[in-house]
Amino acid sequence: MAVTELEVESSQGVDCPITEAHSVLSIVDEGQSSSSAQSTEKDPRKNARQYQLDLCKIAVEENIIVYLGTGCGKTHIAVLLIYALGHLIRKPQKNICVFLAPTVALVQQQAKVIKESIDFKVGTYGGRSKRLKGHLDWEKEIEQYEILVMIPEILLRNLSHCFIRRELISLLIFDECHHAQARSNHPYTQIMKAYNKLNIIKPPRIFGMTASPIVGKGASEEGSVSKCINSLEKILDAKVYSVEDTDLKCFVASPEVKIYYYGPVTKNISSSHILKNLEEIKRQCISMLSKNTEDHSRRRSIKKMLCRLHDNLIFCLEKIGLWGALQASRRFLSVDYGERNELLEAEENFNGDLLCDNYLAKAASFFSSHCMRDGVEMDISSVDVLKEPFFSKKLLCLIRILSNFRLQPNMKCIVFVNRIVVAQSLSYILQNLKFLASWKCGFLVGVHSGMKSMSRKNMKNILEKFRSGQLNLLVATKVGEEGLDIQTCCLVIRFDLPETVASFIQSRGRARMPQSEYAFLVNSGNNKELALIENFKTDEDRMNKEIFVRTSSETFADTEEKLYKVDSSGASITAGYSVSLIHHYCAMLPHDEYFDPKPEFYFFDDEDGTVCHIIFPSNSPLPQVISTPEPSIEEAKRIACLKACEQLHKIGALNDYLLPCQDIGIDEESMLSTSDSGVCEGSILLRGELHEMLIPAALRQPWTNLENSVYLNSYFIRTIPCPEDRVYKKFGFLVKAPLPKEAERMKLDLQLAHQRSVSIELIPSGLVEFNKNEILQAQNFQEMFLKIILHRSEFVSERVQLGDSNDSYKACSSTFYLLLPVILNDDNNKITVDWKSIKRCLSSPIFRNPAENAGSGYSPLIGELQLANGSRNEDEVVNSLVYAPYKNAFFFVADIIAEKNGYSTSTSGASHVDHFKTLRIQLSRPEQPLLKAKQLFSLRNLLHDRKKEHSGSETRESEEHFFEVPPELCELKIIGFSKDFGSTISLLPSIMHRLENLLVAIELKHALSTSFPEGAEVTADRVLEALTTAKCMERFSLERLEVLGDAFLKYVVGRHLFLFHDALDEGELTRRRSNIVNNSNLFKMATRNNLQVYIRDQSFDPSQFYALGHPCPVICSKGTENYIHSQVGSSEKANGAKANDVRCSKCHHWLHRKTISDVVEALVGAFLVDSGFKAAISFLRWIGITVDFDSSHVNNIYVKSSEYLSLVADVDIPSLEKLIGYLFQHKGLLLQAFVHPSYNKHGGGCYQRLEYLGDAVLDYLITSYLYSTYPKLKPGQLTDLRSVCVDNKSFANVAVQRSFHKFLLCDSSNLLEAIDKYVGFIETPSSEDHMIKEPKCPKVLGDLVESSVGAVLLDNGFNLERVWEILFSFLDPVMIFSSFQLHPVRELQELCQSKNWQVVFRRSQDGSTFSVEAKVDGEGIKLSTCATNISRKEAKKVAAQQAIAELKHRGYMHKSKTVEEVIKSSCKMEAKLIGYNEAPINSIPPDAIESEPSKVLEPSRSNFKLKKHKEAPLIKLLSKGLHSSVAAAIEQDNENAEDMSSDSQIAGQWCKKTAKSVLHEVCADNSWKAPIYECVKEEGPSHQKLFTFKVVLEIEDSKNLECFGEPRGRKKDAAEHAAEGALWYLQNTGFLPTRE
Repeated sequence: MAVTELEVESSQGVDCPITEAHSVLSIVDEGQSSSSAQSTEKDPRKNARQYQLDLCKIAVEENIIVYLGTGCGKTHIAVLLIYALGHLIRKPQKNICVFLAPTVALVQQQAKVIKESIDFKVGTYGGRSKRLKGHLDWEKEIEQYEILVMIPEILLRNLSHCFIRRELISLLIFDECHHAQARSNHPYTQIMKAYNKLNIIKPPRIFGMTASPIVGKGASEEGSVSKCINSLEKILDAKVYSVEDTDLKCFVASPEVKIYYYGPVTKNISSSHILKNLEEIKRQCISMLSKNTEDHSRRRSIKKMLCRLHDNLIFCLEKIGLWGALQASRRFLSVDYGERNELLEAEENFNGDLLCDNYLAKAASFFSSHCMRDGVEMDISSVDVLKEPFFSKKLLCLIRILSNFRLQPNMKCIVFVNRIVVAQSLSYILQNLKFLASWKCGFLVGVHSGMKSMSRKNMKNILEKFRSGQLNLLVATKVGEEGLDIQTCCLVIRFDLPETVASFIQSRGRARMPQSEYAFLVNSGNNKELALIENFKTDEDRMNKEIFVRTSSETFADTEEKLYKVDSSGASITAGYSVSLIHHYCAMLPHDEYFDPKPEFYFFDDEDGTVCHIIFPSNSPLPQVISTPEPSIEEAKRIACLKACEQLHKIGALNDYLLPCQDIGIDEESMLSTSDSGVCEGSILLRGELHEMLIPAALRQPWTNLENSVYLNSYFIRTIPCPEDRVYKKFGFLVKAPLPKEAERMKLDLQLAHQRSVSIELIPSGLVEFNKNEILQAQNFQEMFLKIILHRSEFVSERVQLGDSNDSYKACSSTFYLLLPVILNDDNNKITVDWKSIKRCLSSPIFRNPAENAGSGYSPLIGELQLANGSRNEDEVVNSLVYAPYKNAFFFVADIIAEKNGYSTSTSGASHVDHFKTLRIQLSRPEQPLLKAKQLFSLRNLLHDRKKEHSGSETRESEEHFFEVPPELCELKIIGFSKDFGSTISLLPSIMHRLENLLVAIELKHALSTSFPEGAEVTADRVLEALTTAKCMERFSLERLEVLGDAFLKYVVGRHLFLFHDALDEGELTRRRSNIVNNSNLFKMATRNNLQVYIRDQSFDPSQFYALGHPCPVICSKGTENYIHSQVGSSEKANGAKANDVRCSKCHHWLHRKTISDVVEALVGAFLVDSGFKAAISFLRWIGITVDFDSSHVNNIYVKSSEYLSLVADVDIPSLEKLIGYLFQHKGLLLQAFVHPSYNKHGGGCYQRLEYLGDAVLDYLITSYLYSTYPKLKPGQLTDLRSVCVDNKSFANVAVQRSFHKFLLCDSSNLLEAIDKYVGFIETPSSEDHMIKEPKCPKVLGDLVESSVGAVLLDNGFNLERVWEILFSFLDPVMIFSSFQLHPVRELQELCQSKNWQVVFRRSQDGSTFSVEAKVDGEGIKLSTCATNISRKEAKKVAAQQAIAELKHRGYMHKSKTVEEVIKSSCKMEAKLIGYNEAPINSIPPDAIESEPSKVLEPSRSNFKLKKHKEAPLIKLLSKGLHSSVAAAIEQDNENAEDMSSDSQIAGQWCKKTAKSVLHEVCADNSWKAPIYECVKEEGPSHQKLFTFKVVLEIEDSKNLECFGEPRGRKKDAAEHAAEGALWYLQNTGFLPTRE
């Protein structure tokens, strides 16, 4: 950035380019962004006011808080400061400026102002972002931006988890900084307290902005003004600065404050009648509530919601009138339950209930009936309704103000109210009053209101309409007071009075137009309202004076912020932030629609303060935490949460950045390719990575010293054709090093055309000696036939050179072996090289010099034939290779047809002479006999399963096909090279390819066996299968082994984690297992062990068969590697060629990462099949995955399970064991398997961990069953069947058949109701079930089967054979596959793929509900279905089901065979438990486990002392209908009064409140009448009087409670004790919640 000379001079004294020479006086808005044409460089000083420049200079030198009213340009001072300190944050420096604003709307507004004012890179952050989840994400943001504008919650989170390091922030700006109060837990406060606690070496420059340094009602208290200001300065480590009013008058206009009186408001007969009827409607609805005392909590919640609705309607009735109450009731009815909670501004969310809807409907009907005329609802705009009770006096006053206010250009008004429902109702009324048509009204309630109609987008639209004049009247809540860039108004009306001096100042700041008005509506009969307004004015004056003349340095007492820091990462959390972190952690625990894990907070009085006890959800590893005694409930809660975070971190539930482990960003798994088949998409660099393929060592050993004899190991290649009507020349394979035992007798079948095949077998045939000349001849022969089959075009010429480049060939060749014709000695299987055939071939004229071939060929002798290249003896021509130029083809001459010549009839019907004339060929010697010739073959991959490829399209030929060719049209090329040679040579490339692959598998097996002895137990063929992918198109592949290995890996890793991490919940166990077994981790471990070099992932291409005599022409080196393989990638991209079209000298090939990870799983499967569990586990240990355990880990689980024995009385264990078919040693495991996470009366723990273990073992056992039972099943079909078997719904049906649901311990009535519905449907006779819509299957039913199996597995010490037996009894109905069905999404995709249609799933989210639309589009078809569900997967599944049903209805069906049809046609084998060879763990007997005290069912108080009463209060319940057992229980309780004395203090959970006040709140919450206190006894002398009080509660319509306290010296204390007794009873009978 260019700096002017003046700027340089001015910055010499102060490091700030601010100078008076650049100040321009102008009246601008809050943002002060200039709309004039901007220069190349934006300079905010050009339109800055003098006081702004002065304050900026101070801010450069010290931390300050700027206290200026709305519209005085505070934001522009911040912009000036950023500009002045820009040298600290300009890129490439890493430091940044963070600008904080309390709301998202304000963040967006301030970011816009900054971007328009200065040339800095600005990033904006509001709300949660899926894009910004971790450290790398935020590092990129810091690299990209210089200024980060965000809400404080984001910065607090980033600082706490070290996403942004505190040292990087050079400038920290707080907008609306008055929120940083010493006694608040606002993020501003937490951010600064952490800074002050951590003592950062380079703290940031702090700049705060506020229109009122005091927030809340503190300004009205004597001496609190100075405390508030001083405390704000202390928190922000800054000093408050302001500007005299005289300096501001020329810039900012002050409105005239007016008071409009209405009333006085008095209750008349009409209003009393309306209120009485509304109360009656409420009473009727409450009386309809269920009297089921077991569900007190739900009844209390409904009552509380009903009372809130009632209070809001009465409020609207009193403040607005009948029309307002009618609109409010209709509005409450029209929204969903979540939005209704927001309208009520309730602190907690209430679930919806039909009773509340009934109340609202009746209330709306009642209000509507009073707004009727002649049976029709009156028009709201008609004049005669502008009176009470239709409109309140207050509303009529507002209407008068609006109708009488002078009309002026750009007239704008804001009406401030305190409730959301009032804002909406009032806006509706003002919109519909015709005589107020000049006022175009809207409402503004803020995004935080939860209103769907008030999204951020809609809010911006409303503000934009207000600026443009489309709206000129806004009814706004307090969101309109603070921060938002709302157009300056000429009229601001406080319909409801402000609650604080800050609200008073900020709402007044909206009236900034010249001659504007700030109006209050005051009840003339209420002097308190007038006094409140005067107090606001006085408080403001007091604030202003305190800023300029301090009266005190006193601050509010502030406790030291406690903090937990992880040194290794730098992450640190404050006690305040820990509360939200605990809630977030619990929300991340496994949950569903029936269980929402939340922490529960209990509070107790201790002698030293208040103690907070946190009860965590039952599936949390941490059951409970107790705080130290603290001075307040809030502080106790924060300390308990901080302690909980520390403990969760120590057990691993929070990582080193103090984040829930489930909250880690996107898994690397998603970045891996999901498919390994077919042509790669896009660039080859995107499809995989370049790896070398290993060349077997046995084939790499050369023969070097040719001066001496060379001895090669020989192997006869036996060929057995099927059918046996073809002759194959005998060939042998010769190599320097002997083949390994498992390869020396290799067998394979080669598939030829026309359903023919050849069986191949290698037979060891001893050593063969070669001298130098013989070796050279052998090499020349191999070079010759490889050229013939791979580069035959070279033989078109008259001369072919052999052997000249033997040395260079050997240098380039990667393998050294010979394939030669041999003679077999049948007696001993020994072979000798057929040198006669080799020499005869090599003596062919084409290999001799031209001079040697010179001679006349015009007069053939008898027995000779005239060929195109000379006269040859018939013996030389027969069984030789010739070339026919007219066909550009090579032929094997099988024989001479003496009886046919050129004049004979050809297949076309004409003579050969005439036939060739049509080809313009004149036969010069037509009298010569014709040659019987067979065309030279084209090489093919004979390892393919050609039977399947050409099934039904080819028939086996009984005879070979020959051509009749005139000799004169042929050139003799190789003498003695017969078709028998050709037949065998056509097999050799495929044979050698298989041998190479087998040798590679043997090398891997050897490497593994040297690392662990179990590695020797697997066969080489099985290893080869595990190394061969489906892309090789062989008759075997790794896929079936991969399915088996995947299931085993899931089981043993899951088992290991289960035993070693008994504190982790199911979700965290699953995540950790995924991190171990996912493709990314398996890939890393495989490459670390160099497994990738053994993998075979390319279909064999015979044209790229390279051997000695035919080396690879593409020489690859480090220097040429990138060029060679980038060329391959670009050619692929251009023409879709496969990556294996080019092969280099280093045998590079492209591999998907997923392919490598699949091979690991397949190798696990190979060890399982051949060697068992122990070998597979040894292999996993070798690769780097430890899954070992010992008996102590299992015994620890047994000991822990004994904690569940407290539930023995709740479960019929013998009946349950009978249903499972297993007698448990450790009954606690069985009990645990049936505890739902919603049940938390036993001190924590549920079935989810056992479910996790059972799911893993069932997955393996079912995979083992399918693998062994259906050996011919394709891998995809195997996976489909397994999906059906392990489907939760399949297990759920088993649970219903076994009546498992009857034993479930659960505290969710909704879940129990859902289970009953599903069970009822399952048990409905099949003849009737089509009439009933199938209800959703609760997942818990399937979970019970899995947890039961997990419990059995643990109880018998991991004896899989026992579980295998139970599996069949459980899953027999499932294994029949009678109702087999693919997953709907998979079925739809396959159907669309077969029809060449496109299917797309589009997802949207509305709150916690997902909607998924399935769209099918193709030729002649367009279809769309939609489903909604709280589960995204379930919604997608249902949408797919609907689409399939519609397509089938239209007649579209899948053409290919279904898996069910394949199963029926498959041969079913005996089921086997594959690989199990472990010894079961000898478990500790139950009687050897020391009994531990049961966990407390109520919050523990063992760690602190309670104030105890000497005597427990007496309780008497007066109710005729009370059951005798209840009365007896109460009587028994009173007998044990001393034991209960500690419990009588349960009211201490409301520390700092009296029992009387709490009891009054309880009555109000439950809509009971207020408690009545009565002194029933006075005793003792006058100076030592004792009083005994009783309290009477009407807790239900038919129940009264009388509770007597003990005698006390003061009446107040006696009444208090009686109230404590009432609270004790209410809590112990379930009426009173014990949680916060």
